[in-house]
Amino acid sequence: MATCVPPTNDLIVCPICFDVFRDPKTLPQCLHTFCKSCICSYASTTLNKILGKTNFICPVCRKCYDNVDNIDAWLENLPNNHLIVTLINQEKMESKEMCDYCKRQEKNESAKYWCAECSDNLCEKCAKFHKVNRLTMEHKVCSIEAQNQTESFSSVLFCKQHSSRKLEVYCFDHEEPCCLMCATVSHRKCEKVSSLDECSLYSAEKVQRLKTEFGELKKRCESEVARVEDDKANFKKESKRIEARVKGLTEEIIQTLRDKEKDALNGLAKTEKEQTLVLQTKLEELQTVQEKLERSIQLLQHSERFSKIAMFLEIKKMEKEISDIDLRIKELMKSYKIPVLNLHLNEFGRSFHSSLNSLCEIEVKLKTTGIDYRSAKLVLEKSLNVQGSSCLTDIEVINGTHLVTTCQVSKMVYLLDADGTLLSSTPLPSTPWAIAPLRKHEFQFCVTTQNPNLVGIYKADIQDPCITRCKELLLPNTAWGICTFEDKIIVSFWEAQNKQVFRVYDEEGNYIKELHSYGNSSCNGIHAISGRYLFYTVNTDHSVHSNDLSSVM
Repeated sequence: MATCVPPTNDLIVCPICFDVFRDPKTLPQCLHTFCKSCICSYASTTLNKILGKTNFICPVCRKCYDNVDNIDAWLENLPNNHLIVTLINQEKMESKEMCDYCKRQEKNESAKYWCAECSDNLCEKCAKFHKVNRLTMEHKVCSIEAQNQTESFSSVLFCKQHSSRKLEVYCFDHEEPCCLMCATVSHRKCEKVSSLDECSLYSAEKVQRLKTEFGELKKRCESEVARVEDDKANFKKESKRIEARVKGLTEEIIQTLRDKEKDALNGLAKTEKEQTLVLQTKLEELQTVQEKLERSIQLLQHSERFSKIAMFLEIKKMEKEISDIDLRIKELMKSYKIPVLNLHLNEFGRSFHSSLNSLCEIEVKLKTTGIDYRSAKLVLEKSLNVQGSSCLTDIEVINGTHLVTTCQVSKMVYLLDADGTLLSSTPLPSTPWAIAPLRKHEFQFCVTTQNPNLVGIYKADIQDPCITRCKELLLPNTAWGICTFEDKIIVSFWEAQNKQVFRVYDEEGNYIKELHSYGNSSCNGIHAISGRYLFYTVNTDHSVHSNDLSSVM
């Protein structure tokens, strides 16, 4: 009987694709080996690029290879593992079909024939002996190639429990064949056990019946195959139709955008012309004053050319003009407003093609300058005094127009307008720390509180100024910082040894995932979202780090 082929050697299996190595490459320090294509695919999806350098991490032991300048060249130059190549070649040689008779005699000969009765592989010499042996001379022997090309049932003619004994009886109670020894020991209490020779007498009748049944099933299967093929063809046609519709719709949207872009640029050009005229007028007025000052300075520089009486009269005249010129400069700069361009995009996500009236609006915001032109120093524009507070912990802008801030001492949250006027306030359950607006809800914001450790979600009513609490999320530890993106809430905690952990929740308070900060660092709860990255400052090395949020988007 043929022996089972041993399982593939684990040493020649790639830990990424779990298949035999193809072009094996070895990492230089940890010496782990991977297929070249596997390690390149892994690198393209997991690289961490910081300031133009690349940090590559071994997928097995997590060994970090820092500051790789050119990752493609680095991967291309990885050394080949010749030992693995040798093992693969040896495995291929050993996997060839060997003669079972010779194996039992501890010899190695390649098999060329196969006996259907014994289910053994035979070399040329053993096959000749097989044909002249009295016990096996009538066995059906064919070539290995012929045995592989045809389905054979001979491999199941030997007992599972006693591999040297042929199957001789069939137990209908257990629906399994066995040898006489198994029938005597394991099936002696079974009611219906028959010899295989007796059972085979009725095989001819069942062959015709099964042939008919299988033929009917084949027709049904062919009919279903034809139907699925028709559905596949129709689906492909429908896909092409949808593709054409999508492309047409895209062209319509692009044309609409181009029209709105033209309107926006025309509006921008008009606004630029108007504001440039205003600035030019102001500039000309200042230049007139400047020219007058330059004439006076030139006159004073050449005072020796004039008579003393004429110069005296001119000086008295200039003394009167100094105060007038100073007053004029102050008046011009007091009325001067810095034109600041703001771009306000319209919301066109849902009914973009049908409801978009304009792409954007150009707004001119006249802002009082925050610079003292005579001293060239920045000056404080406004200071807000929040009534009833004494120790503010955080502040945020909601709806782009109003402010919310929290007080650690009074344990209150305050709603202010842009001028700092207190509109409303409400008490918090405990000491507050950080605030973050909910991105998808213009008037809702989150507040972290300590003892108990909660995230409270509040809503601000601007029309009838008030603050109401919507819900509270219970936290496992003291929260130091909070920020939001899309419909997710990210809260930062301190773990042991001042290590920072960021936990991601949905708006219902369900835990999603945990992210860790860089090394053993603490960020004091200061973090922000930009695109798909979470940014936070680290105290230990006075730097800014980031975490990729793609896995929780």
